Amino acid sequence: MNYDEFMRKLRKGEILPVYLFEGEEDYLKGEALKALRAKILPSEYEDFNYQVFLAPDSSSHEIVESARTPSFKGGWRLIVAKEIDKFAEYDREILSNYLADPVNDTCLVCTAKKLDKRTKLYHLFLEKGSIVSFYPLRGNRKLIWAAQRVKKRGKRISPEALIYLTERVGDDLCYLDNEIEKLCIFVHPKDLIKKEDVEEVMGEGRGEGVFDLTEAFRKKELSRSLSILFQLLERGEDPQGIYSLIVREIRILLRIKGKEGRISPYQACPIIFGWKDSYSGFYTNIAKEYLQAVKNFSLSELISAYERLVEMEASIKTGREKPDIALENLIFELLSG
Repeated sequence: MNYDEFMRKLRKGEILPVYLFEGEEDYLKGEALKALRAKILPSEYEDFNYQVFLAPDSSSHEIVESARTPSFKGGWRLIVAKEIDKFAEYDREILSNYLADPVNDTCLVCTAKKLDKRTKLYHLFLEKGSIVSFYPLRGNRKLIWAAQRVKKRGKRISPEALIYLTERVGDDLCYLDNEIEKLCIFVHPKDLIKKEDVEEVMGEGRGEGVFDLTEAFRKKELSRSLSILFQLLERGEDPQGIYSLIVREIRILLRIKGKEGRISPYQACPIIFGWKDSYSGFYTNIAKEYLQAVKNFSLSELISAYERLVEMEASIKTGREKPDIALENLIFELLSG
């Protein structure tokens, strides 16, 4: 079955003891896992009944032992074993023995890019549970998915903007969802995302865009930040949209700063991009930029910046400050130290 079929069965409460999530589309795997967790694990018992293993770093003995552990307070246990295609034959055999007689109140979800269909392990997944295929969404399926993500965030998107966005981003759903989040923040409080909004957020067509501004901001480049801000305001960009994206940037920097020295680029990716089954070099390279950027700010500077943003929002709403002047003053205050 595919992702859509899995979600339909999940909504009906049709849960199997074993699943193989196979394929290249890691973002949808993550979405399916989140939905499964929410469906079968009460939040108060999740810490006791949920465990994740990475196959190259964990043995099949550990996975099977966890799967056979009785659930806390009854109900389901959810065990996730990632990248089982990297298991040696010995570990695959132990896992096969478990699949032959799985525990009824444990849901074991294994993930793999590709598993040989001729193997005993693959056939046991088919016999005792189900194999869910996750491959890139294309054509109308990708358009429908993107439109649903926009709707979920309380916005609408024009057909022209939707097609342009999905063509520009490509097949990576994590990247696409991240761009949708930025767009929804940028256009707020407007309801509709137009093609020109997509062009602006993706920095195309009319010089530097809002994300050039956030990049300059996190690099603490005062002169460039002010120059881009003046360009944006001169082009008639909504100061509220710019403000919202600066808020997002500072929140990310604050979360990473709190873990500085204890976080790798890979570990920073969920903070920046949201949860994903794995992150390619495209994401970790951006995460490296953020890890470098937080060195430009002290924790107290970032906390003060966030407090200033809250204060600025109140000042704009009460009319004490004009949005464009407030933004200019804000950037000068935050980056001139």
